[in-house]
Amino acid sequence: MLQIIKDKALSKGVQIAINKQIEAYGKVAKLNLNSKNKNIEMEVVLDGEIEPLILYVDNYSLTKMDGVHQLEVNGVHTSRTWINTVASAYLEGKAFEIPNEYAKMLKAVI
Repeated sequence: MLQIIKDKALSKGVQIAINKQIEAYGKVAKLNLNSKNKNIEMEVVLDGEIEPLILYVDNYSLTKMDGVHQLEVNGVHTSRTWINTVASAYLEGKAFEIPNEYAKMLKAVI
């Protein structure tokens, strides 16, 4: 039960961080992070698109470097074939900063 609560809080923090990065393109409408299986599923609503993009991360890691918490993603695939190529180039193996206000929640997981 505690793990589910942690995952929901982390999911919200990651969603906020990603939305800050992609606000010019759209927004993350839903994000589910599973810390036990180290995977993420999200629904992204892109500006000008009719249907949301579903994005899966098969494996992620949470790290802290120089006082900054980061999320690194691997095994990225989506509901759109052409975006898989873009995701592979721009997301695979990249680290994204998690806002400091969620650092306490991160410490419980990493």
